[in-house]
Amino acid sequence: MNVIHFTHAATDPVTAFGATGASFLPIADGQGNTHISCLHLESNAKVSSPSLTDAAALLVVHGRITVATESPKTQINVHAGTGAVLEKDEAYSLKSEEGAILLIVEAQELTAHARATSTPKRIAGATWPSDRVVR
Repeated sequence: MNVIHFTHAATDPVTAFGATGASFLPIADGQGNTHISCLHLESNAKVSSPSLTDAAALLVVHGRITVATESPKTQINVHAGTGAVLEKDEAYSLKSEEGAILLIVEAQELTAHARATSTPKRIAGATWPSDRVVR
């Protein structure tokens, strides 16, 4: 077993992709182009155009990000406990007003599983243990 940590102190600043306020840590590599990494975003951070060589699953573990795509032109807020799966060659950008921590899974092809895909019926009333519920 290899014990890993992906705290901010373990990351290196991102200097590519038009990034500001972003730091990165590769975590694990699989066969082919399969990679798992961590991205820390400070307040008001942005990454203009990450690599498009692989499909990517962006999994927010802390904070909130805004993901914008070019075609079709969309913008969505992604909070801790949620994520987005982007296809290979799907142009996107990230920004975070408050800061965030993401786990990123990259592979030649990724397909969101139907059980994980958000639908109103599936997520109605869902909360995290740390969420404060006002009744």
